[in-house]
Amino acid sequence: MTAAATLAAALGLVVSACVADGRGGAPERAGSTRQVATLGLTRPDGQAVDRTVAAPDARSEAARGPMDVMVYYLRAVGTTRYLAPEEREVPFAPSVAELAGSAVTELLQGTPRHLGPKRPFPSGTRLLGLGLEAGTATVNLSREALRGADGDGYALQALVWTVTEVPQVKRVVVEVDGRSAGDLDGRPLSSLLGAGAGGRELVRDRAARLAPILLAEPLAEATVEGSRVVAKGQARVAASMVGLRLHDPSGQVVSQSYAALPSNVPGWAAFSGALTFVPPPTRQLWTVEAFETSPTDASVTYSVAVPVWVGR
Repeated sequence: MTAAATLAAALGLVVSACVADGRGGAPERAGSTRQVATLGLTRPDGQAVDRTVAAPDARSEAARGPMDVMVYYLRAVGTTRYLAPEEREVPFAPSVAELAGSAVTELLQGTPRHLGPKRPFPSGTRLLGLGLEAGTATVNLSREALRGADGDGYALQALVWTVTEVPQVKRVVVEVDGRSAGDLDGRPLSSLLGAGAGGRELVRDRAARLAPILLAEPLAEATVEGSRVVAKGQARVAASMVGLRLHDPSGQVVSQSYAALPSNVPGWAAFSGALTFVPPPTRQLWTVEAFETSPTDASVTYSVAVPVWVGR
């Protein structure tokens, strides 16, 4: 599976600004048998990432294997929340609507690979249906979703970002138990839907905070051979440097390093850094952490971690 390298320009989180009114939204994508999914970035090995996705009905019978989708979990660092994208594999979907539905199901029921990100909606939330018409997806969630009303709109934006990763989807209408207005189980639907209440269309918000570090390698619970583990990914950090740490099961830092980003590359750039350590005598689950620090006081402002197996 390819690294999670799909980040469009930062989109905002004032929910009222998300109503599709013709003034903004997801970037337009090329109209052909292969649709551009998102802005292309660079893989850590320097090769361009092919972010094109074939329309499901354009795939040949012989190629009906698993498909990749990007889902956006939520990551909290202190009181600040981020959209944390992860690429996931889902079964072949014969239509665009079914592919979008698979992505939503993965968002609602999947388990994030990295330590820290969480599902945006409460456990038990299900996708009741997803329809697609003229670029607008209508997503019908079960009533458990109402318990995920968060006040800042990030849960809803995680859903909108996930659905609009499918190239043919431009806007999203969200329903709960088939309704978009009024009360349900004593809760107003507007507490979750915000400006999307009443069936209004939502687009990606232009000020949403995206995770500044995407850790592509090592994979979760990968086995590290020897005494060196390499961390690779994409980052957009203020100090042009990604901190790296290796923790043992007690949380103690057993190795620390950093990966420098190219100073002449604006925005997102690839990083790669190594951590060396003395392997334990028994097989243990340790943690690789990539983090950003504040340029003013060196405090950790964002981190992402992944468990790995080390030792004999």
